Amino acid sequence: MKGKWKWVVIIIIAIVIIGSIADGNDSDEPRKTGEVASSDSSKTSQKKKKDSKKKNTFKVGDIVETPDLKISFISAKKYKSKNQLVKPKKGYIYYRMAFEFENIGDSDQTISSMASWNCYADGYAADAVYGASDDSIDASLSPGKKASGAVYYEVPKKSKKITLEFDTNFWSQDKIVFIAK
Repeated sequence: MKGKWKWVVIIIIAIVIIGSIADGNDSDEPRKTGEVASSDSSKTSQKKKKDSKKKNTFKVGDIVETPDLKISFISAKKYKSKNQLVKPKKGYIYYRMAFEFENIGDSDQTISSMASWNCYADGYAADAVYGASDDSIDASLSPGKKASGAVYYEVPKKSKKITLEFDTNFWSQDKIVFIAK
């Protein structure tokens, strides 16, 4: 009988450990740690301040830290491509969101303009734009290293709210939401 109870206790402990790992803890939550200077219009700053109070939601100028990355949201604005072949659809514009990433973790971190992001204009998914410029963010960062660049999306001209989601963890699908407009 003692051997049977030993296994029951081991199984219960394993379930508790797995449950606590899956649930995570607050120390892994992205948190605002500062602000950067930006050329963002002051007209929308009041709305952005209200939106940024939501959990994992940040605005232009915020510096956000996760356990592995320090992310500075530099700017968000309309963009006109210099490439004559890259033009938005009728009724749409390109929007450019610029960031700086620093690896503050202990292992390499990959930032991909193709896989890490989702953009929404007034709640609808927006199409990513590739080839609009040569400053897209695609890097593998060693600990202590930095990369900067931008992601581009095609959004309706009349969009009132543009949000950008960044996947901080592929496996758990944790996201940070950046308010671009």
